[in-house]
Amino acid sequence: MRFPRVRFAVQRVLPALAVSLAVTTIPVAAQITPELIRARSEREWAVKAEKMQRHLLPVMREHGVDLWIILSRENTPDPVLELFGGYGITGWYGHRNAYLFHDAGVALEATAIGTHLSGHLNRFYDTATSYGEEGLRPHLREYLAARDPQRIAINQSRTISMADGLTAELKDYLLDALGDRLAGRLVSSEPLVIDYASRHTSAEDAIQREASEATYAILRRALSNEVVTPGRTSLMDVQYWITAEWKRQGFEFNFPASIDLQRIGSLALDDADDPVIEPGDLLHVDFGVRTSGIVADQQKMAYVLRAGETAPPEGLVRAFESSRRAATIILDEMQVGRNGADIKRRAETRAVSDAIELLVYSHVQGYWVHDAGMWAIHDWPERYGEHPQISLKDGDWVSLEFAVSVPVAEWEGQLVTIMREEDILVRGDRAPEFLSGPQTELWIVR
Repeated sequence: MRFPRVRFAVQRVLPALAVSLAVTTIPVAAQITPELIRARSEREWAVKAEKMQRHLLPVMREHGVDLWIILSRENTPDPVLELFGGYGITGWYGHRNAYLFHDAGVALEATAIGTHLSGHLNRFYDTATSYGEEGLRPHLREYLAARDPQRIAINQSRTISMADGLTAELKDYLLDALGDRLAGRLVSSEPLVIDYASRHTSAEDAIQREASEATYAILRRALSNEVVTPGRTSLMDVQYWITAEWKRQGFEFNFPASIDLQRIGSLALDDADDPVIEPGDLLHVDFGVRTSGIVADQQKMAYVLRAGETAPPEGLVRAFESSRRAATIILDEMQVGRNGADIKRRAETRAVSDAIELLVYSHVQGYWVHDAGMWAIHDWPERYGEHPQISLKDGDWVSLEFAVSVPVAEWEGQLVTIMREEDILVRGDRAPEFLSGPQTELWIVR
């Protein structure tokens, strides 16, 4: 996905996970069915619960957090809550709910206090307490008094949007419940969210790969004669086909497909123009599916042959080859431990020596398209916060996102931009791995 660029109280024991964590790929559906939706939903919650039980307490201890408080309410749900059960398979977010993760010494203690607590949440929380007319506050005060946490993480962050879900009203509500003695112990959950988001299980890796492969397959079809009839099909026809296809296959909403084209003598045309696709056009699409709570994010390009052509003009072929060389350079610089700004600077500097005009804007992905963690983007704090200063981590899922601009002789020297994005898995002991594809040449529409 493109960055804007310059140019009742009940004690429960966590049950055994309902879905096998030796996650296998769920086949792409010929038609959406209740069984498919159930399988993907149950898989999501089983995998997220397993991750929470394995990784949350160690990450909390690494950051010296005794208690993590997530407050949420109807119509303004905290985004991080999706990692810990969400609102449930049935029901909805409560009127004012607290989700509490406490380092109890020997184990993680997970507690939910609120209304409309779906039974689905039992796999995440040891204790679920429903309140009535008395409201949440007295339950919070009792909980805090019994545990006396020294460092309390809350979701307030200038940099990481998904770690900034605590609303102004809910923070005031929390401060009142904490009292003066505990209010001074609050810290941002930002580093906690960053590290927790990067700890992927093998089951999650399998889902990420599935999302990537499904995205690649949909886009390969979208930029082909199955969907595009030159002189008749418009950009938005392609966009709506992609929308219909991901819904037909039972995937979840991630972000709307973005479609544009370049043609001789014109600036880039996009959905605002909705031009009819003509022979000689260079097509570009940006899209990714979401399945079982994990997203993909890719960009592909295709050329529409003119009458008598059997291949794209040589200048466009060379432009795409420049993008392949650029991808190799970026991947070589994506080394675990480097921050995003450094990766961007190193890759763009190396590209200059290869006479490639390169712009890098890669980022981690996974639970969100632009996930918590490393972004290889301009170091502009007011725009991107601390993301460019965050280091690449072993196991990160990364959108290898970049563009190269090349003058094309056959287009009267017009500057053409090749925009690429591929899903990759980063490992500290080996080269980054493409999770699908990658695209190795311009696709052809006849």
